[in-house]
Amino acid sequence: MVKRVLIIGGDPTIDWFTLFQNDLLHGSERIEIDVAMWDELNITSYSDSGLVLSIPPTTFRPLHEKQSSKRSFQPDFVLIRSANRGVNGQDWRNTLYALMHANIPSINNLQSYYNQQEKPIVYGLLKGVQKRMGKDKFPLIPQTYFESWRTMSFIEEFPVVVKVGTAHAGFGKMKIKDYSDFEDFRSVIALQREYVTAEPFIDWDYDFRIQKIGSHYRAFRRYSTNWKGKGLQQKDEDIPVTDTLKLWIDQASLAVGMGPDCICAMDGVHAKDGKEWLIELNDSAIGLVARHIQEDLAHIRDLVMLKLAEAYPLPSSSQQPDQSSESTPAPLQEQLETLKLEISRQRVQIDKLEKELENKSKSRGLFKRN
Repeated sequence: MVKRVLIIGGDPTIDWFTLFQNDLLHGSERIEIDVAMWDELNITSYSDSGLVLSIPPTTFRPLHEKQSSKRSFQPDFVLIRSANRGVNGQDWRNTLYALMHANIPSINNLQSYYNQQEKPIVYGLLKGVQKRMGKDKFPLIPQTYFESWRTMSFIEEFPVVVKVGTAHAGFGKMKIKDYSDFEDFRSVIALQREYVTAEPFIDWDYDFRIQKIGSHYRAFRRYSTNWKGKGLQQKDEDIPVTDTLKLWIDQASLAVGMGPDCICAMDGVHAKDGKEWLIELNDSAIGLVARHIQEDLAHIRDLVMLKLAEAYPLPSSSQQPDQSSESTPAPLQEQLETLKLEISRQRVQIDKLEKELENKSKSRGLFKRN
């Protein structure tokens, strides 16, 4: 038996094939990996026979021989590591809809990824967290939404940061110093159809990121000479994951529908007056810090194996023909399903520990020979 995992996007130099080569689902099912970018996917979803996709030969350096030829298959699981929309009109939401139509299990789950396609939707969900927790405990940055250039008539205070539509990596974002600049910007927005959001410009000394991969957390403090926090001069350092940072990202990811087992990162800034502001929540397409990349890729692999075990549990006695006249009572059935899920989680952990033990044994053997 084989489970086919499709990894969409991300760094094309990452060797996912080697990362998963020794993994087995439930100790017996082999994991077969394929990797493609959004623009390489050709997908059809059938209500009765599921999703079928074809992928052309890769335009990058192939990391596996299969990438050198065209292939067609039905994925059992999807890991999304790249943004669905970008600059130059890049927009593959129709491909995302095909995955949703087929109800393919994924990381992050497809409904939360769909929510992330429009930043005002995410902001509204985060606003709900702030309303429940309070502004002091969830310091989400204030924001104004303009549905078009026609409504861009009033800003309370300058300077502001304006963002056009939904973009990433600093694109579509400008710092506006005064009302005159705002009027000039408004005249440009009148030539296109995107919405605009505006936030107060925070005079910050550093920005920070909280990263979550399943149950593993990291936090970084980042310095840059660019007000966007981008550029070649950016430097970062690890900082402790405090209870507050963990609370922020846990509550945010749950609000957007990611669930506890997800990949995400929350960005914020530390103002020079000492106040912290939460800016945005990023989905599973987050970049990984180079010094931690191998460990974080292992965390991603373990999370994929966990979610695969949940999506495809071992057959149970309840799935066999019922020989008795009465079915299992509902509460007992729920307890049984919960227990099976926990067993699947433990199997994933056992496989991980066995691999670590095997690697340590090999290392000791090599040391003795030397």
